[in-house]
Formats: sequence, structure tokens, C-alpha cells
Amino acid sequence: MSPDDQMDRESLTSNTVAQLRELCKDRGLMVSGKKSELVDRILEDSGIEEEPENEVEDEALVLDDEPEKDTRDMVDEALSRLSGEVVEAEVVEAELVSEEPEEPSETIEPVILGEDDQPSLVISMPTLSSLGDRWKATAAVLVVVILVGAGATMFLQRSSGFTVAELKFGDSMEFQVIDSSVSIVGEEMLGLARDSTGDILEDACDQLSVQINQGSGSVSVSDGPESGARESTDSLGRSGFLTAEKNLVMNLDMDFEGKTWRDDAKTDCGNIMWLVPDNELRIDSTSWVELEKSEVKRTDTSISFRDVDSVTTNLRTVTYDGEGLGGLGALLPTLSFPLTPIELHDFFGDAVIKEGARSSDPDLNWNSDWKWEVKNEIRDDAHGLVYIVEMEQEDIGRCYGHARISLLVKEGSPWPVSQQSNILLDKDEQTGDCDFLVSALSEEILPEGRLSIVMDFSKSSSYSGSNAIDWGRSYLGSPTDGEDRPGTSTKRNWVDAMWDESDIRPFDLEDAVSCLKASYPTNQATQALESGGYIWHSLWSKPTGEAEWNLSWVDEADDSGWLVLRKSSEGCDIVSSGSNDGGEVKWNRDSIPDTQTMSLLEGRILSPGKYPDLGEYISSGDSWHLEAEAGYRLSVTEDNDLLTLLPGDLGDGKVTMTASRDWDSGGRSNSLEMAMDAETGEMVLWYLIDRPSN
Repeated sequence: MSPDDQMDRESLTSNTVAQLRELCKDRGLMVSGKKSELVDRILEDSGIEEEPENEVEDEALVLDDEPEKDTRDMVDEALSRLSGEVVEAEVVEAELVSEEPEEPSETIEPVILGEDDQPSLVISMPTLSSLGDRWKATAAVLVVVILVGAGATMFLQRSSGFTVAELKFGDSMEFQVIDSSVSIVGEEMLGLARDSTGDILEDACDQLSVQINQGSGSVSVSDGPESGARESTDSLGRSGFLTAEKNLVMNLDMDFEGKTWRDDAKTDCGNIMWLVPDNELRIDSTSWVELEKSEVKRTDTSISFRDVDSVTTNLRTVTYDGEGLGGLGALLPTLSFPLTPIELHDFFGDAVIKEGARSSDPDLNWNSDWKWEVKNEIRDDAHGLVYIVEMEQEDIGRCYGHARISLLVKEGSPWPVSQQSNILLDKDEQTGDCDFLVSALSEEILPEGRLSIVMDFSKSSSYSGSNAIDWGRSYLGSPTDGEDRPGTSTKRNWVDAMWDESDIRPFDLEDAVSCLKASYPTNQATQALESGGYIWHSLWSKPTGEAEWNLSWVDEADDSGWLVLRKSSEGCDIVSSGSNDGGEVKWNRDSIPDTQTMSLLEGRILSPGKYPDLGEYISSGDSWHLEAEAGYRLSVTEDNDLLTLLPGDLGDGKVTMTASRDWDSGGRSNSLEMAMDAETGEMVLWYLIDRPSN
């Protein structure tokens, strides 16, 4: 507006505060004050006198470049958000305007409300020293902060849910282990745990309780050099796969309590209690998950156990995909899944986490035996606003126990901020609702006894990476599916045993069987082979410098036994032999699959580039180590017509190429075991136990 324009209250009021201030500045007038004051000042300077309109007594906030808003308007606006849909918290900047001449302003400090309570809300507030008699304006700002903050909180509490965060390279979370325990009852089940832990549980029998007094851990995804990814090998020993490298670390303090043996021979379990307090267990596990197909290529786990006397036992296990483990491979993921923090997006996908959501919702097309339901949203003292999610494994629940998980899930976290798992496995709990397939697996795999596991995790801190894991990424350099994979053309059908045909081992299995038949025609083993029996287990070694075979046989009548056959100058000698109880080993020739030859498989095992970590323990040059044993083992199901109705190859037997070595070094006793799928040539697992020498 030019100085020549008509001056009246109506025309001046139609201007913005900024425009009115500019007019005051041009006239040499003060530029501070309310809009009505600016209008009065200009009219007075122009010599125009009008009756002032009624004004609100309370002073109001002046917002730059905005139409006038007094305190009531701002409060009403904040209140209106509570009844309508709030999309996001606003950022409101409040400026105090003084009627006195302008002085240098003091520092304005932001006030940020906590991230666990509501979205970040920043209000520019004056320092205490600048308030003076402007308390009314300051109070108005505080009222707006409280009301808008309350509105944001109420919005979050009745939100429409969220999808769980996807993992990113560099993500990590630290957690505490709380009130956790393991209980095993039954010698068969405890024996399985005892045999797989070296000497750690050798004094326990029939009953064992493990109490985890305290513990901590972390889960993370490495940020590797290949846009976050790292290279890995697979079960065939092939390299060039780009993977997400996932890490798990756990440090646990635990007490052991249970029953122990009556005698030194450890043949009779008594009622004497066995108590070993103050033990330390460290678990360090790394898995490599291929990006394009999201397949676990390899998992390398190190376990270190130290007892109260500071005696340490170490176990390293390298596993590949679980298919080579047969039915056990189907059971292990179910057991291991609840025992470490769950990767939420891998499990829930894009399902919306909100109250009432469940796996049975028709739009999800849920395809897992783990069923779940989202309960109410709560404010947890440690983690803020979270949803409760209850999960249960249906097959176990209706068959032989239960497996339940309770989660606290928070928006933005790729893992639960709290996880409570409760697992019970007991064949005696089997119900009539157990379907045939699960029942058959449990009867074959699950040992007699009772296993109970309780694990409780709670997040203590976390860090978010920057680059999302690009699952489905295609890349150059990875082997094709059929590359360097033994095919069906090299498979052989059994006659007496798995075919050997080794060039690096003198006195191969064909030589041994021929010598046995020729030199010992009346031996029970020979007669079994001549009548349709077969060798289901064999081990080659050179303990005395001469090659020998430990051969286990079974005939059509389920009679079975074993013998040790050693090469000699005259051909071969039976060093020792024995028989098993009738029916201890089941004959089932129809379940024996076609296999690769031992020669082909051992060539892959001993190849320097395929399994380098294993090779340093098991090989010597291009041959087996002098202390090593090599052979195979056949596992078959009972001859049962119902098994022919099962899908896939569940009714088939499984042949595994095996190798082992035992040695002492530096006052430590070392044992290595290896298993390879004899049909596919894929490594299943290998493990090394390192413990004090007796």
C-alpha cells in the first residue's frame, strides 16, 4: 500500500502482519506489537481517529507471515486434532515479541519429546532469563505443547498398525537373557545331549536341569564390501555366492543340577544329585544367507564352555542346509527358531501388526505351522509402545507337547524387543490329534524322554544400518545350479555295499568283499551277503599301517553283526567279529537309494579349494590323514507298507559318506566328525571337539 492510498481500518486489517510492519518501518514507526496495534499506529500517524474494535485482553502469539492467530485459536486447533485424524506431529515455532526496543535475542533451545512416547515434536522455547513479564505468552506455548503432544500420543495408541521393519546391512541389537532354563528327563534324550557335548555332561544321567542365571547377547547383520554383502561357499564347496552375513553372540552363566552315576563305569544311574555351579557358556554363530534365493548357504558356530575349575571345552560346528539331515533336519529348525531373537520381517513378511490381526486372516494366505495373533497395544516400561504377539507351533501342540512364543513388537525394530519362548517335547504327551506324518517323524527321530526349554530375551540397545538388504538381487559370478554338481549318471545301484572304486586307498571295499567271500565262505557275514543281505555301515582305516575295514552287515531275517577285515600278505584276515541281538538292525533293501561312489565323494572332500577349514584336519596332501577313518552309513526306515504312501522320499533310506579323526595335541584331545550326502555330494556338516586330555 502506497502512502497515497486511502487509510481506514478495514483496508489496513486486510493486510498481513508482515505487510503492516513494512508500512510502519517506512513511516519510521515501531514494528512490534499485535496486528490491531500496528493498524492503530498507522491510523494515528495518518491523523485518522476511529473507535477501536473490542479486543481480547490476553496477549497472543504473533506468527510471521501468517494470518493472526490468538492463543484461543491455537489451543482450539490443537484440541481439534484429538477428534480428527492426525497424520503426523507438527513442528511449531513460537516467537516472543517485545514492545520495547529490540535487543539481541537469547539462545532458543528445542524441546524434544521422547521417541518411545510419540513422534518427535520440536517447540522453540525461550530461555528462563528472557521470560520477564511475558509469562502469559509463555504459558500459551506450554499449553499447545501439552495438548499437541497428548494428541500425538492418543493417535499412536489407536493407530492402524504397521509392517515390521526389514533388515538392513549394519543392523544390530543387544539383549539380555532373563529367567531361562533347560530341563531334560530320560536317559535316551539326555544321552543325545551328552554325546554331542564332549565331556561337558559326561557325569549326568537320566535327569538334568540347566539354570541360566544371567546372560547377554547380540544379533547383527554385517555391512560387507559388496554393497553390504559378503561372499560365501555352499554345501558343494562352490564359491562366488553373495550373501547377507548374520551374526549371533550369547554369553551365559549357568548352573547344572541332576543325577549322576552309581559306578565309575557309568553303567548304572543312581539317585545321587550332581551339582555343578558357576559355568560359563559362549556361543558365537555366523550364517551366510544368499541374496537372490534367500537360502542359508552355511552356518559356522563356535561354542566355548568353561566350568567352575576353569576347564574349557570347545566345539565348532559347520552346517549347511538341513536337507542332508533327513527327518532331524525338519525338526531342528522348529527347535532352534524360538531360542534366538526372531527376524520379524523374515517371519511376518508384509503382514500388518495391529490388534486382532492373525495368521488365519484370509488375505495373508499364511503357509506355516507357526500360528500367531496380535493382542493389544501396551506401553511397556522398558520399550515404550509395543504390540503383544502370541505364537504357537500347531503340529507340536496337537501331537507331543507345545512350542509357544510371546513377543513384544515395536515399530521400526527388525527383531522383537522382548521374546519369551516355552518348549516342551515328550512322546508320552502324544494325542490322537497327531497326524500320521508328524507322528512318523517323531517316532523315528524324537528320543524317549522329556525336554523343556524356557528362554526369555529383552532388548537393551540397538543400532540401525543404512542400506536395506536387497533380497532377490541378481549378480554375476555365482555358479549355476548344475555347475560342479554330481549328476545321476555317476550314481550306482548297490549290490553288496556302496561302491568304492578308490584309486588313493589300497584295498578298497570291492577288494575287501571279494577277499571275504573267497577266504571265509562259511562266515556268517559271507552267507548274509550271498542271500540278499548287505553292508549297511563300513569304515576304512590304517591303524597299524595296513588297510583294514570295519564292516557291519544285516540279512533278510534281520540278523546282523560286524567284523574287522585286514589286508595281509595272503589276502585278508578277520581280526575280530561279533553279532548283534536279533532285530537290532532292520533289513530293508528297497529303501536303499542309488549313490555316488566313495571315490568320487572323497575326491571332493579332499579337494583343497572346496572345504579348506575341514581339509586342514582331515587330509594329508591329496589323500586322507594317517589317523583318519572314512566310510559310509545307511539309515533305513522299517519295512512298512504305509511309508510308501508318504510324499517325497520320506520312505527312502539315507546314505551318508563319513570321515573322522581323533588325535592329541598340546595337552588337548581333539575329535573330528564329518558327514556328506552320498546321493548328491553335498556336505551336511562337520564338527570338531577340543577338550582337555584325560
